[in-house]
Amino acid sequence: MKYTLITGASSGIGKGLAEKFASKRHNLIIAARRTNLLNEIKKELENRYKIDVVVFTVDLSKEQEVEKFYNDVKKYDIELFINNAGFGDLNLAWDSDLDKIKKMLDLNIKTLTTLSIMFIRDNLDNDVQLINVSSGAGYNIFAWSINYSASKVFVSAWTESVAKQLRKLNKKIKVKVLAPGVTKSEFSNQALLKTKLKKEQIEKYKNWKSKAILTSENLADETYKLYKSDKIVGIIKNNKLELSDGYYDIFWID
Repeated sequence: MKYTLITGASSGIGKGLAEKFASKRHNLIIAARRTNLLNEIKKELENRYKIDVVVFTVDLSKEQEVEKFYNDVKKYDIELFINNAGFGDLNLAWDSDLDKIKKMLDLNIKTLTTLSIMFIRDNLDNDVQLINVSSGAGYNIFAWSINYSASKVFVSAWTESVAKQLRKLNKKIKVKVLAPGVTKSEFSNQALLKTKLKKEQIEKYKNWKSKAILTSENLADETYKLYKSDKIVGIIKNNKLELSDGYYDIFWID
């Protein structure tokens, strides 16, 4: 039995992805910290789509939990691995809370890279896919979120480059990057924790964010198009998916 694995699946984009792939009759492995929300999703999707949904409660910002999580899930036949877990921070770069930033970098960069490498190693010659969720901020730096943007620049550059490396070496696994734009989700709640932005800056951000047209469900639809395509990058521009083979060049010595 094949499975699609989604991290950060308890709400927002991750929940939208779970619903989309369930509707396409993918069995799911959903992972996040909030067991109660995961169990609600499991019950709903199993009843509606008659699929199997496996729940893993894990805090992927904790290094000691990451490898154990992977060793537990690799026992399943995973055809699609979506690294979606992550969070942001809205602050001037030097105003960010250091503990929050360390945790963000651990999750957005270290955990994503660790899980990606382990999945790729195990599946170099298998017809499977890995999709890493970056951000529009990974291609266009947001002034009030430089630390977060930089973490997503890493995700975009690393994932694109690995995808091209695998393609050149004729490996079967396909690696892709999704770069969402402004989406209606819980992102802002976490990003604004411990912010030192001025009240008027926060209001400007909230006003800008309130104009977001794209929902988590819309984004899940676009993600499915990326999954079915032969392209490496799916970036949301003007609320529409733009597919390409990437924006970073890699240098080879032939």
